[in-house]
Amino acid sequence: MTVRADEAEPGLPATLVALRRSAGMTQEQLAEAAGLSPRTVGNLERGQVTPHQLTIRRLVAALGPEATRQLTPLAEATGGAATGGAVALGLTVDTEPFTGRNGELAMLDEVAAAAMTADGWCVSPAVVVICGPAGAGKTRLAIRAADRVVAAHGAQGLLLDLRGRSRLAVAPGTALGHLLHALGVPESRMPWPVLERTNLLRAVMARRRGVLVLDDAVAEDQVRPLLPASAGWLVIVTTRSGLAGLFGARWCPLDPLPGDASPASGAILDETHRRLRPQARRLFRRLALLPPGDHPVTVAADIAGLGSADAEAAVDALIEAGLLADAPHPGRFRLNPTSHRHSSRRAGSALSASRSR
Repeated sequence: MTVRADEAEPGLPATLVALRRSAGMTQEQLAEAAGLSPRTVGNLERGQVTPHQLTIRRLVAALGPEATRQLTPLAEATGGAATGGAVALGLTVDTEPFTGRNGELAMLDEVAAAAMTADGWCVSPAVVVICGPAGAGKTRLAIRAADRVVAAHGAQGLLLDLRGRSRLAVAPGTALGHLLHALGVPESRMPWPVLERTNLLRAVMARRRGVLVLDDAVAEDQVRPLLPASAGWLVIVTTRSGLAGLFGARWCPLDPLPGDASPASGAILDETHRRLRPQARRLFRRLALLPPGDHPVTVAADIAGLGSADAEAAVDALIEAGLLADAPHPGRFRLNPTSHRHSSRRAGSALSASRSR
């Protein structure tokens, strides 16, 4: 029997609303906790989209044990569990229109085609880092691009959520175990040392070709052990920071689309700003003096009146918070237009407050 997309999750919207309210969370708070955009949470609660398995897993992690009991059966109905390791790609049910990313998709298609048809001279995988702030659509772009690779080239597709921005970030050894299991390696054959697991993963991947999505990475050391060592693979990494230490990677900076700007996303940025230490808050306000783009850390020190060590620490804090991104070149950071607008707004608020005293 064929199940229509609009009938596949009959209990999801009401269940999600009830779980969110029981947890005492607003849509914006749930979106931040789950690493989703507020618009995605709203669309799910209105039943306007059918979620990917990864989305269900993130909601479960954010909402707690009761969500595991209630949402896991709904996730299984779509062909995957709400908890676990790597997820197979190529069977995604995504009914929401996907517009505004044609340039990025074309670039990823081009890189994928080169990776899938690599000749003998090419001995390394293709790695693309999609970086940008929360709510920019990094995960959705990566999954859409990966599904296109699976469909066009008959390649294997794998998705692994590294949960880099949560307190439960996946350790390299655990991530390697998830990928080996997804590739058919029994647990009894998996060695314990990370280096040995990495070597085994690369040996298994060398006999295949495919696309691997590593979602929500937080650091280069979390990603490097998971990379194949041979051609025939496209690896797409999503991150709020730039992962500038992934040498040989190609970067795809992503800003929220103009239509995605909302009071909800502004509220998330306000809360993120509130949690910063004073020097990082000061630097963020002063970033309004710079245009969007890549800048050296020395400029941050000058505009904020900080020493070099304090400026580096403040830039690192803003990158960790997702308000800045690493630039591909060491010693530089990337200011995206969304963070620049928010910085200007914070600077204006601080100036108004000082004048009213």
